Amino acid sequence: MDNPGRSTRELLRDALKDELTRQPLDRVSVSSLCRRVGITRQAFYYHFSDVYQLAAWTFEEEIAKHIMQHATYDQWADGLKRMLIYLRSNQQQTYAAIDALSIQELEIFFLAQFRAMMRAIVAEIGGDITLRGNDRDFVIDHYALSILGHVLWWLSNRMQQDPHVLVARLEKILNGSVRQSLERFADTDQQ
Repeated sequence: MDNPGRSTRELLRDALKDELTRQPLDRVSVSSLCRRVGITRQAFYYHFSDVYQLAAWTFEEEIAKHIMQHATYDQWADGLKRMLIYLRSNQQQTYAAIDALSIQELEIFFLAQFRAMMRAIVAEIGGDITLRGNDRDFVIDHYALSILGHVLWWLSNRMQQDPHVLVARLEKILNGSVRQSLERFADTDQQ
């Protein structure tokens, strides 16, 4: 391994991404990845059970990075747009990873990311609002599930809608409504 400072997982991720530009996931072999990275098959299997698990991990790492780098009220839309553009620019890799995950794993992964993003946004814009914990969590889940639904629909339709248009529409719906939702729950608690 000639790349000090980079983990074996990172090297395998990069090798896989490069391989996926030339061939589908089902044609990528553990042997070819090991040769490219300069590790043994045993070292590969120490980190991943197969190429599909590596693909799923790669997808999750890339997407989590795009979402959480922009988990603020002012930046969430830009972060979501960048993520969708990234997915669209890397369609072969994206669908290879999606195929490696079950629909349940995909939903759980995205929902966890969108919840974390919404939790940061709610803390930022609603930090002065006192709510019961389950009410705050309900608001977080509502908006996270809304975004999740749109992203899954977009993926299932082969990314046909322009990410700029989709995110602009989501932004129209969400801007201001998160704060209003928190205030409505706070008003209900006070009555």
